[in-house]
Amino acid sequence: MESDVQKIVKAFKAKIVFHPRYRQAFSQIQNAIENTEALGEPVCALLCGPSGTGKSTLCHYFRKIYSGDSVLRRNDGIYVNLPVFYCEVPPSATVKGLITNMLRMLIDETPNGTIEKLTHQLITCLKTCQVKMIFLDEIQRLCITTVSEKVRLDSLQWIVSLLNWSGIPVILSGTELCRDIRREDEAFENRYPYFAELSHFTYETGNRSDFFATLQHLDTSMYEIAALGKGVHLNDPTIAAPLFVGTRGNLKRMRLIINDALKTCLRRDEPRELKVSDFFTACEYIDLPKNLSDGNPYDQSYDNSLKFILDYQETDDE
Repeated sequence: MESDVQKIVKAFKAKIVFHPRYRQAFSQIQNAIENTEALGEPVCALLCGPSGTGKSTLCHYFRKIYSGDSVLRRNDGIYVNLPVFYCEVPPSATVKGLITNMLRMLIDETPNGTIEKLTHQLITCLKTCQVKMIFLDEIQRLCITTVSEKVRLDSLQWIVSLLNWSGIPVILSGTELCRDIRREDEAFENRYPYFAELSHFTYETGNRSDFFATLQHLDTSMYEIAALGKGVHLNDPTIAAPLFVGTRGNLKRMRLIINDALKTCLRRDEPRELKVSDFFTACEYIDLPKNLSDGNPYDQSYDNSLKFILDYQETDDE
């Protein structure tokens, strides 16, 4: 029984909803990849937004759709085939530290040498592995957080050099702090014509609401995957409003609450019927640092939930 629950939750977790802003971010990255192939030189994209908006998920999605055979067989031997190379920039990174980390992922050992030597080795490894695109996630750790202007410029110029020497597009992903880094260096800006920004949801109703459209898609997938019978739906206002209250529209926290509510539902020895109490139970165990209410958001009336949301969004607009 428990293994069945885990399989259902895992399948549901894998569902990605391409709401309009997310679809636009996907298109910008896709444009960069396609134009690199068409023009014969790297054309890149910068993706930014707060934690929990789905940036890393989108990066991993490209790994999935561009995955191929894991090995290449040539006349001179067998080589690793890695069309998409993903690397999360380590905390307190330096250019040399990033190169070392990337090489460690490719050759499974810690290299030594100057930045120039390590960069040459990195490019050789990338080409040997047939890498077609690189994703550098959490780029603010290299270019923004706790670094001086000189270090920031050195980092951006190294990325430009990597692009020039390798010919491989480098997609950068980071927090909203990275929004303006393209303006720091002209050569860097010229290599990054594509830009997309993700954000937390706002609470809006109607046909144009990304928030309710996303919940509708998630609800349809959840009911199909889990074969649920009767029950509440994610896009019911009485479910959606406290969900927003508890998360301030943070997609990652929303998905966690929904996943835990689904698990609670599936573990009951009765017909699979999703209840409001399942969401209450989920919120009892999950830390909600952005909670707009003082307690469990599903312990609030619907009117109070709307008041919390209105007060928050009015303050946020000031």
